[in-house]
Amino acid sequence: MKERFYNAVIFTFMIMLFLTSAVYANSSWHWVTTSPMTVLPFAIIFTLFIETASVVRFGRVVNTRRVLKVVGLANVISFIAPYLERAYRFRPVAGELSLLAAFNKGPYYMILSGYLFLTIAVELPIVYYLLSKETANKKKLIGAIISSNIITTLLVAICERMICIGRW
Repeated sequence: MKERFYNAVIFTFMIMLFLTSAVYANSSWHWVTTSPMTVLPFAIIFTLFIETASVVRFGRVVNTRRVLKVVGLANVISFIAPYLERAYRFRPVAGELSLLAAFNKGPYYMILSGYLFLTIAVELPIVYYLLSKETANKKKLIGAIISSNIITTLLVAICERMICIGRW
């Protein structure tokens, strides 16, 4: 079981490293209403609630507190993952300050289709590995994790587009 988890993590990072496309367009995008970062706390609460409820109800995991902690950890890691990948790409120009530059040059947070893939690729192995022993049906757990991530990502993206208006 641990070998599968490690293989999934290695596969995820290999995809992040080798299937990237760097764009140096010096984008002129600016937010007209509010930045998605101001809406982020509400999105976090909403996402944690939906994903925890889905894993408890459909993944049939009884320990709600453990599910909340695991889902919270997975969400933090999936939120930080793009910054770490960006810091890796900043290494040639920022050197030792690449991690700091990755977090300060932004806003980098915006829900796109790639974010959905990244979320599933990062959260699925973490949540599955840490909760698979606490469910009777592991396939339902996988289905609950994937479907809840798809639903929450789509709903947050729709809300983000309605609340946060930007222009080029």
